[in-house]
Amino acid sequence: MAIEIRNETSDGAELYLSGNIIDDDAGGLMEEWCANTAGYQWPDKIKSQLESLKGKALTIYINSDGGSVPAGVAMANMIARHDAPTTAIVDGWCCSIATQVFFAADRRRIPANAYLMIHKPAVYAGGDADELRKTADVLDTIQRGLEETYLKAARAGVTAETLHQMVNAETWLTGKEAAEFFTVELLEASQMAACAGKAKFMQHIPEGVRRAAEEKPPQEKPAAEAAEERCQKAAKEEKRCQKAAQEMRQRAQIALAPAKGAMI
Repeated sequence: MAIEIRNETSDGAELYLSGNIIDDDAGGLMEEWCANTAGYQWPDKIKSQLESLKGKALTIYINSDGGSVPAGVAMANMIARHDAPTTAIVDGWCCSIATQVFFAADRRRIPANAYLMIHKPAVYAGGDADELRKTADVLDTIQRGLEETYLKAARAGVTAETLHQMVNAETWLTGKEAAEFFTVELLEASQMAACAGKAKFMQHIPEGVRRAAEEKPPQEKPAAEAAEERCQKAAKEEKRCQKAAQEMRQRAQIALAPAKGAMI
C-alpha cells in the first residue's frame, strides 16, 4: 500500500492510502530486493509517518482492495490511537481488511458511487488434516474479530447475525447501501479511480464495479489519471518483487535440500 501525506498544516494533514496492504515481512523483502519505486508502505513505516503528525487532525482518503490482515489491523489500531480527530473518506473502493482502517476513524464518509466490500478472511495453507483444521479455526477467530469492528460501526437495528451473513456471502455495498447498514456520512457521487490490484480472494465482484475499476478516467480529470497511474505502477512493482521472492525461495530450497535428505 502506498501512503502519501499531503496538504500538511500546523493543525492538520491529508493521508492518501492506495493499493495493496502488505505486512512488515513483505515490506522488508521488498526493501531488500526491490527499488520500491511504487511507494509501498507497511505498518512499521506508516507508524513513523503518523508519529510525525501527532496532534494534527487527519483526513484519510482510502482506495484499496485490502491485503494482509495483521498489517491492516495494525494500521487501524494506529489510526484509532491517534491523538487528534480522524476522518476517513473512501476515494474509490474500500475492500476486505481496508474496511478495518476505514472504520477505525472517528468520522467515516463515502460517496454514493464508491464501494465497500466485506468478506471472509482467506489464506493459502498446506499440511496434514489436523494442521488444516487448525488453520480453519484461526480464520474463524479472525472473522469474529473483524465482525466485532463492523458491529461497533453498525446502525441501530443491524444485528451481529446480519453482519455475519453479509461477511460469509462477500457483500459489496455502494455508498448509499453502506449508509443503510453503517454509521457513515453519504457524500454526493464524484469522479474517482478504483484501484484494482490483487483480487484473488474476491469471488463476487459486481460487473459494474469491475468495469468501473478497469475504465480509464477522462483526460480532463488529472487527479483520477494520477490515481490510476499509481495503481498500475504499484501492480508492476509487486510483480517484480514477487519474482525476486520466488527466486530467493528457490535458492533457499536448493540450499536446504541436503539437510532434508539427511533427515529422512
